Amino acid sequence: MRNNKKLILIVDDEEDIRKILAETLENLGFAYLKACDGDEAIALLDIYHAEIDAAICDLKMPKISGDQVISHVARNYPLIPVIILTGFAQLDMALDHMRLGAFDYMTKPFRVKELLLLLNRALEFRALQEEKINYHTTLEKRIEETTQALHNRVVQTVSSFILAIEEKDRYTQGHSKRVAEYSTMMAEVLNLPENERLDLLYAAQLHDIGKIGISEQLLNKPGKLNKVEYETIKTHPGKGVKILEPLVFLTHLLPIIEAHHEWFDGSGYPKGLAGDRIPYMARIIAVCDSFDAMTSARSYRKPLPLKVAIQEIKDGSGSQFDPNAVNAFLEVFHDVLALRMTAQGFS
Repeated sequence: MRNNKKLILIVDDEEDIRKILAETLENLGFAYLKACDGDEAIALLDIYHAEIDAAICDLKMPKISGDQVISHVARNYPLIPVIILTGFAQLDMALDHMRLGAFDYMTKPFRVKELLLLLNRALEFRALQEEKINYHTTLEKRIEETTQALHNRVVQTVSSFILAIEEKDRYTQGHSKRVAEYSTMMAEVLNLPENERLDLLYAAQLHDIGKIGISEQLLNKPGKLNKVEYETIKTHPGKGVKILEPLVFLTHLLPIIEAHHEWFDGSGYPKGLAGDRIPYMARIIAVCDSFDAMTSARSYRKPLPLKVAIQEIKDGSGSQFDPNAVNAFLEVFHDVLALRMTAQGFS
């Protein structure tokens, strides 16, 4: 049915009007479909809506009126402009139907010049609407591509940083990955939105990035740290912020990374933040970080038994850790980690 001619749907219950409109449209270079009432018009629209360029619709018809046809088009096929054809010239009535979704109106008997003018305007309006939709579609696609490229860039950057950390500190190999995994599990329990889950994943992977700025001898020291050495280790959250500051796409993660050693009661470092002043993602990471540290081998001790580590987490609730974060972690531990870690040989 589709050819190079614009296709116009004629809707009128008077056969003479349909015939005159059809002949006029044909003389003006348009193709047409004819409907004798609202029922037939809606049926044709539902079949040929992708091909119909515009519609001319009478208002006063038996059964389904022009009002209902206009509403059907506006609701289902909003790109199709509808020109009202009516024997009533009242402006208020025309405006009411334009509010329903009609493009414009003309009165019976119509003039050919007026019909052509209205159709050209309607088709131009439709072309602008289609152009607008295409623009937004293209824009959305570009945004999606840019977002994906940024995501890939973040992943590559994070992966490089993790490798750099683990090269320096052989005792923390896999630590960042495990902390990120535990944090992701907690995010599910806490029902965090998708964008926050992704931020938490990256922040957890990068939480120890500042250790790049700590000497390998200190990181791998076999014995206990003295006071000066411990104070040096405590600088790693701040060093992490300085390392990541130039990366604008990670800026929003810096407060989380800086605060992962803050304590819920305010006795942590580097700023002594307490309670809700600590970013909540940092509170999540803090629990996961401590648990993995306790259950991993260190240069100065063997891994702690699971029962001991879990009891330490429980004992730290309200002092070192956010109680809500502790509860979420315990749920993750009992549902997933306990069985897995036991199967891996943890006691």
